[in-house]
Amino acid sequence: MPIPSQPNFARSCAAIYIDNGFPLDYLRYLFPVDKESGHYAVSSSNTVGGMMTYLAQPSLTPAYLPDKQGKTVCILDLPAVDALPRGQWMQYGRDDMVRINHVLSDCFDLDFYRYYLKGIQYGYEKKDIVETYVLSRNLVTGEPFDTLHKRVFRKEMDIMKHKVEQLRRKAKYFFDESDTNSIQPR
Repeated sequence: MPIPSQPNFARSCAAIYIDNGFPLDYLRYLFPVDKESGHYAVSSSNTVGGMMTYLAQPSLTPAYLPDKQGKTVCILDLPAVDALPRGQWMQYGRDDMVRINHVLSDCFDLDFYRYYLKGIQYGYEKKDIVETYVLSRNLVTGEPFDTLHKRVFRKEMDIMKHKVEQLRRKAKYFFDESDTNSIQPR
C-alpha cells in the first residue's frame, strides 16, 4: 500500500507491519479503514491507539516497508495530538512494531476471554459464544448472503469456521472445562 507523497495535514501517516491473523483482525475491529485511501484511522481514545500514537517517531520521508511473509503492511493515519507534529510522516522502530503486535495480540486475548466468561455467566453455549464473538468483532466480512456469490459465501463460511475453531481451542486451553461451577484461568 503506497504512502501518499504528501501527508494529510490534519493527521500524520505511519506504516507498520502487523502480524497476519488475530492481531490484524483486531486492528480492523478497533480502527475503521478509510475506503478511499485504505488507511486505518487510529484514535488515541483506546489503549492500543494511544500506544500506537505515542510510539511513532517523526521522519523526513515516508517509510517504505517491503512485503514480509506472515505480515501485512498497514498505513495508519495517526490522530492530531500535541505530542505529534501535524502533517508529518511518522515511522516506527523495529522494536516498537514488535511491541504493538504483542499489545494487539494480548488485547485481543483479553477481549475474547472477557467476552467468553460473560457468555458463560449468562448461560450461553460455548459454541454460540465463540461464533457470536467472531461475528461481533467483524473477524469475517459477515455480509448478507444475497450480496455474495455462492463461492465467496462458502469461502467466508470456511474462514469463519476456522477462526471459531481456533478460538474454541484457545478457550479450552485457557479455561478448565472440567469444573463447570467455577471457571478458573489455568
